[in-house]
Amino acid sequence: MNPDKLFDYLDGKLSPEERAALEERFMSEPELRKELAVARQIHAQIGDSREIVGFAGPTLEQRGAVLARRVAVVFTVLVFANVVFGIYAIAFMKKKERAKVSAEQNRSDLTESLARTAAVALPTPTLELEEIKFTAPIAEQNQLANAIVGEAKAVGGSAAKGLTDQSGVLLFAEIPTPRLKEFRDGMRKLGGNVPVPPAQNVSGEKNILQIRITSGVQQ
Repeated sequence: MNPDKLFDYLDGKLSPEERAALEERFMSEPELRKELAVARQIHAQIGDSREIVGFAGPTLEQRGAVLARRVAVVFTVLVFANVVFGIYAIAFMKKKERAKVSAEQNRSDLTESLARTAAVALPTPTLELEEIKFTAPIAEQNQLANAIVGEAKAVGGSAAKGLTDQSGVLLFAEIPTPRLKEFRDGMRKLGGNVPVPPAQNVSGEKNILQIRITSGVQQ
């Protein structure tokens, strides 16, 4: 706001209508209240020009000099406030940017950790794995895959879906060695083609089996 109007308000030189309108703005505009506080301090320090002994009132030159000083002080205060706010805004944005970079780094680290855990939990399939094959229509493959996962859990093991595409569904099951026969029998009941396993595959605490579901249609 024009500093003249603030000083006229403090000097009581505004009309009742102007004074009422300005006071309503003071109530709703925090920045304008700050300007009024600065103007009030300046007004109190400078004092009324009528304190000059021997003069009935300030001359035009004196009033102009006082007004110029007031404007200069208000301008300086406002510039300083803007500079302080700018410094705070820059610091806040840098802090926010650092927090964003840190969050993205944490997310990336978590993704890599999960990928490593998945690789350890479910080894990459090889040709040496025992493979059980199923043939089922595409619409029924997901339901069959869920039934296979259920059979693996029923014998104390686990199973997870691997690759799923238009050619079929690939699963991997980790079955306790003592219950391999029970799991294979369950696969036969579901309609799977279970090969005769090599003797060396029954060693160790658990065995990994590969299960493939296809539609039986040549692509």
